[in-house]
Amino acid sequence: MPSAIRIPLLLAGVLLICAPLVVYALDSLIGLGRLDPLTLSTLIGTLGAGLLGFSQGDNWAKFFLALIAGLALTALQVYGIAFLVLQTSGV
Repeated sequence: MPSAIRIPLLLAGVLLICAPLVVYALDSLIGLGRLDPLTLSTLIGTLGAGLLGFSQGDNWAKFFLALIAGLALTALQVYGIAFLVLQTSGV
């Protein structure tokens, strides 16, 4: 895969993996209305993990490693934020 495609995919994936933090910050500051922050942040973070994996090109080992690492990071963010929300709401 040419680096002209690989680098933007990598950067977009890294930015989208950080989406759970951004979504919950926006929800805390301005509110997202009817959108479910947990679903939205999980969907965007998973999309970022997929882009991060695809940026690795034809090497399947690197693809799966990047995909699993991106999904794990997204899961940790979502779990951590959900835990904080549940802890502060008293549920």
